[in-house]
Amino acid sequence: MARGVPRLALVAALALAACASDASGPRIDAVVPPYGPLIGGTHVAITGAGFAADGGANRVLIGGRLAPLAVTVDDATLEVIIPPGTRPGDATVEVLNAHGATAASGRFHYSAPPTIATVVPRQVLAAVGATVTVTGSGFLDEDAGDVTVVFDGHAITEVEVVSDTTLRFAAPAGRALLEPTLEVVDLRGRVVRPRALRYTPSARPGLLLFPGGGVFAVFFDPVDRTSVTIPAIGSAPRLTAVVRDARGAYWGIDRSRRFGRLDLGAQALDAPLFANGWFPALERIGDAYLGVERGAQQFGRFDPATGGFTPIGTATLPCCGSYGLASDGATYLVARQAGSIEIAPLDPATGALGPAVPLAGPPTLHVEDMRFFAGVLYATSRDGTLVTIDPATGAVAVVATGLGRFHAMETYDPADDAP
Repeated sequence: MARGVPRLALVAALALAACASDASGPRIDAVVPPYGPLIGGTHVAITGAGFAADGGANRVLIGGRLAPLAVTVDDATLEVIIPPGTRPGDATVEVLNAHGATAASGRFHYSAPPTIATVVPRQVLAAVGATVTVTGSGFLDEDAGDVTVVFDGHAITEVEVVSDTTLRFAAPAGRALLEPTLEVVDLRGRVVRPRALRYTPSARPGLLLFPGGGVFAVFFDPVDRTSVTIPAIGSAPRLTAVVRDARGAYWGIDRSRRFGRLDLGAQALDAPLFANGWFPALERIGDAYLGVERGAQQFGRFDPATGGFTPIGTATLPCCGSYGLASDGATYLVARQAGSIEIAPLDPATGALGPAVPLAGPPTLHVEDMRFFAGVLYATSRDGTLVTIDPATGAVAVVATGLGRFHAMETYDPADDAP
């Protein structure tokens, strides 16, 4: 109801007018245009008859709300500014004057705000950008007007409105791993799509390496052995382990034992909870999240919903560091044993370790984390090298040097549809 017009007073007035209605009472034939935005404020014309009685004093209600302005053009036409609506869809139109009242449905509706159904591509190469196609509704029809696209907080100057259901714009180059918000605004309303897409560091899959500070992450391409540094935008978490779920979303735990979904764009943990232990290594095997709890030196199941840890088996893991855990059909654990760093097969069902093999690497080797990629086991070392490990023989080969020290790593695939 419009401000300053009591609902009871209008109801009473309509009732009195209805009792006094005669053949010259108002009649509604059409509303032109037969739609308007939910925010109100646009002009429509009501056509019919009986609007000029007694000097043309008419009140108009649309969807039960009083129109802020109703001007009598002649007996057959009213010019009206529509009030704000409460919901999209049909709205009853009512006209009240001294000779009666009338109401009509199916003559006017409030237009639905724009919607976003898909954003393609979902992954945009950070160094290049891309043409983005948005499908949905409400971009052109029913006097949608000029469409404004706000992308990552910045207005896009050129937007191609292909149809009511499709628009295109050029996404500029951006920061790798950024997951920008997309906003579409026109006269019909506004729609917001968080994490509309992801800026990817490479068109090929690879490894994401997470340091203890300085930068947020480094992408490493094992094919051409190039890397892309993703700078920190603030106080990025110092992650000790990162694990990717079945959808391709990342979860991480930091040195304060906070665990949560890792927002790659914001470089932060979403709604983190405190984990029940210290976890230098986590890995997803099927639907289970398994990890090494350093305090108790145990292997077990990690519950991402609560941060709880349940040991598997009773065996104590080798002490006291250089832990790495990775699975590629077979599961392997790396740990320090009596001054030697060794790799051993691990049964994820029982926690039992098989025969250990010493790693034949440089004296400075100290495994921080490891992952299988394309069937090859990669590991980060405290000395700033990235190496491969042969689980059968313990042979170590240096792949890259000078990348820095990385406490956590996980595979990355730009084909994953997981902003």
